[in-house]
Amino acid sequence: MLLFGMNFKKNRVRKAKSKIERWSLLKKHMDKRLLLSSYKHGLYLKITSHSQENLNMEEYIREFEQLQMGAGLNEDLELKITRFIKGLSPNITNKGGL
Repeated sequence: MLLFGMNFKKNRVRKAKSKIERWSLLKKHMDKRLLLSSYKHGLYLKITSHSQENLNMEEYIREFEQLQMGAGLNEDLELKITRFIKGLSPNITNKGGL
């Protein structure tokens, strides 16, 4: 990451482009250069098929959040909750009446 940052900064100076001030813009540039489309595609597939299976609740929540952040999803809260509930094990959803 350090090497990428140094090269990125040198290229911007060489091309007389302004300094990036916001994290969102830097992240956008990093995503373009560093993330392969197949990687993101794989994350989307994992998110849509993510389920609790043998994970305890803490592990399930941690993995769910990591997948969401890794894919850069910025979805509505209702959709996120629905996706979370869909992946819960049946014995939990049945107890909760979901």
